[in-house]
Amino acid sequence: MKNFQFRFLSILNLRRRERDEAGGMVGEANAAIAKVQSQIETIEEERRMLSVEEQTTRVGDISVDRLLAKGRYDLQLQADIQGLRETLGKLADELDRRQVRLRQAETEVKKFERMMEIDSDRYRNEMDRQEQMELDEMSNRRGAISRRTHAKNRD
Repeated sequence: MKNFQFRFLSILNLRRRERDEAGGMVGEANAAIAKVQSQIETIEEERRMLSVEEQTTRVGDISVDRLLAKGRYDLQLQADIQGLRETLGKLADELDRRQVRLRQAETEVKKFERMMEIDSDRYRNEMDRQEQMELDEMSNRRGAISRRTHAKNRD
């Protein structure tokens, strides 16, 4: 009796690799989003520190050049945050695409795994049926031999 072998095993393995790659790509997108969010938080913290520093400066120590430089720096930080938020939006869109791809890959894997399960069940049922036929035939032979032996003993 030969062992069960799924005829689409190579395709199933390919689909599993594709699913795993898609999962890795989702992980990469999540990591990129986390990194950009961290950068935004860092810049926002820097802006808060700049604002606190500005408020604690004594009135007599005000320098116009320094105020202008801080203002320009704050505007640059705002622009950086805006750019990072745009990047975050693009990354979120890419994450959505990658998640869709992952779901599709998972669906394909499940489809082939279900096919393998069905084929395996059919194989087992066929093997059980053949085994039962062999047992029935052996039982019939034994019964026939027993009847012949019993008939010879009566004669």
